[in-house]
Amino acid sequence: MIHLGCSGFPVPATRYLKEFRAVEVADTMLGVPGPALVRRWRREAPEGFLFTALAPKEVSADGFKPTAAGQSAWECFLPVVRDLDARAIIVTSTPDMTASKINRGAVRTFFEGLANERIPPLIWEAPASWELRDAETTVKDLAVVVARDPLRHPPLSRGTLGCFRLPGPAGFKSRYEDPALEAAAATIRASRCDEMLVALCNVDMYADAKRLRKMLEL
Repeated sequence: MIHLGCSGFPVPATRYLKEFRAVEVADTMLGVPGPALVRRWRREAPEGFLFTALAPKEVSADGFKPTAAGQSAWECFLPVVRDLDARAIIVTSTPDMTASKINRGAVRTFFEGLANERIPPLIWEAPASWELRDAETTVKDLAVVVARDPLRHPPLSRGTLGCFRLPGPAGFKSRYEDPALEAAAATIRASRCDEMLVALCNVDMYADAKRLRKMLEL
């Protein structure tokens, strides 16, 4: 099953919730949405709608090294995750974080520290500069899914949960032309995974997500 949506609400939530069946809540990356707002999203979402949530930027701001700011932001974030009944938590990385031994160790230590918490599945998006094998080796044997870019990475060959994030062909401010979206759709269709989360994350995510949805015949 494919759950396709946008990272954040590119149009008013009331409208978006009528047009899509999934969303990656992005407000949580920068702060804590008010309880009333979260309850409204849940109330207005149709039955079966899927929420995921972006982890606070503070947890990875210092190369995943533990900080008081990161811990505080994480503790404020978790109640929102529960209120959303989020299917997964997406943890992003700062673009300039290299795949050094120290950084890879910090990433692994961070996720190991969450192993005993009762939280939804964890998805980690490594920096675009990392090789996929380096990212997957970093969290090997941990309950962490490595997010993929369907234009840079191969299809998923197995698993119960997978994730594709589309950041824009040339960064956030770029849009996908049809050939690129067709290539992304081909990678997603070729994947063999029980459940796939697909999120458009670029400035034209709303239009691009609708076009990709049509290509995937969702």
